[in-house]
Amino acid sequence: MRDEFPSLLRSFRERAGRSRNNLALEVSIDPSYLTRIEHGDREPPRQQIVEALARALHLSISDRNRLLVSAGYAPLSVVQLGSWDDALQAVADVLNDMHLSVEERDEFRSVVRTISARWRGATPELASQVAP
Repeated sequence: MRDEFPSLLRSFRERAGRSRNNLALEVSIDPSYLTRIEHGDREPPRQQIVEALARALHLSISDRNRLLVSAGYAPLSVVQLGSWDDALQAVADVLNDMHLSVEERDEFRSVVRTISARWRGATPELASQVAP
């Protein structure tokens, strides 16, 4: 996952139309440090910096979660829950079960998205369009 951080950060920055210098100055880091991060020459920064980058780039919760996880941190959605619970563990257990094929895990993801759509007020058709 941590190998994904540099390219993910770069793609989010480019999508937002931000220069490295501009973004670095907004989050109070050296522009050369941001360049080294995006080139993969440095490890992902501390969590506070990753969160500041996400805020400065106006990332959605989903994209913030992706950026945090790619840097090795807990996703904001899990942190907001306040604690880990049995339901989250059950989902993680299925998704990490290497006895299941990739297709079976993808089917499980689809079922979870469909079920969760009911409580979010989305239709099952919209749930199937949510990216994994």
